[in-house]
Amino acid sequence: MSDSLINIGLACGGSGGHISPALTLADNLRKNKFNPHFFTDIRGVHLINPNSCFVILSGSPSVKGLKKFYNIMKLVIGIFQSLYHLYKNRISLVIGFGGYTSVPTVIAAKILKIPSVIHEQNKILGRANKFCLFLCEKIALSFDLKIKLKNTRKQILTGNPISKAFEKVGDKQYYPLSKKRITLLIIGGSQGAKIFSEILPKTIELLPQKIKNKIYVYHQCRYEDKEKIIKFYNKIKIDFKVEPFFDKIYEYFEESDLIISRSGGSTITEIAAARRPSILIPFPYSTDNHQMENALEFKSRDAAILIEQSKLNEKYLLKTLNKLLTKKELLSKMAKKARSIYIKDSSRQILDLVKTIIKGRLK
Repeated sequence: MSDSLINIGLACGGSGGHISPALTLADNLRKNKFNPHFFTDIRGVHLINPNSCFVILSGSPSVKGLKKFYNIMKLVIGIFQSLYHLYKNRISLVIGFGGYTSVPTVIAAKILKIPSVIHEQNKILGRANKFCLFLCEKIALSFDLKIKLKNTRKQILTGNPISKAFEKVGDKQYYPLSKKRITLLIIGGSQGAKIFSEILPKTIELLPQKIKNKIYVYHQCRYEDKEKIIKFYNKIKIDFKVEPFFDKIYEYFEESDLIISRSGGSTITEIAAARRPSILIPFPYSTDNHQMENALEFKSRDAAILIEQSKLNEKYLLKTLNKLLTKKELLSKMAKKARSIYIKDSSRQILDLVKTIIKGRLK
């Protein structure tokens, strides 16, 4: 390849699960003489350099009535928007990360005969990626899919791109329950998990006093729940930090003895990379129940405890916490199993795939 920058399109929905791996990959692309351009929806704009970001219209065709017609019109407009930006910016290859915004961009790439790759963050192939699968050259997987592809030659297991900071945490030795305090990290995800705010503080109140005296809680919650949780933790006299968002959250991973979390693709990859045991409570309304499948992957490999939200109550969670917070060996075993799931150098593997496809096109 020449020394001039090669333009790559990164097409993704604006939710954290789709945009986070795209942002990580973009950093690696820049270091390797590639120039990334984002194609996303309005939600993702604030996370991206506006000079390399295009807002693309799209919507789910699965809805009914007038909304279906409206979303199809948005999709058509999104295709024309993508055609314009792909052609104008001389994009050499498109990588789709799922979300409906990726669909018009991958379609436009096919029309312009620009090669594309899609990336799946979960155990279940997302609906947008299911459609784009027929248009792309390759699909990069974070995990072996629950439902196998008919054309397995099209797939490559790369893992999920995340910040190297989590991997550096996991490279260090993990000694659970070895400090003066026991640290819990509670991650509600981008939605903040209202049920976490309701049940988890009450469960912590019920812990034996000898554990409660040592407990320190980092709790990521919804903005509207923050003051209520702070008031409750002050009432039960434990040490805590409550925020809607934790900057440099990998630092809190490093301090934690145990993580309680949803099971989105990026979050569980970060947990695995950081070598931490976890209690996973899947969001029950995730598309095609993909969070449940992600959590089952960790449970089946003894890397996490899975609790379905329908079974989540103070008594059940208390029993689980009492078991985990008194057994160093169990936490260590779970941490080791979690790390074994992590696939290193995901960005590099996707980068190598990009180079191979582009070299093939340039010959």
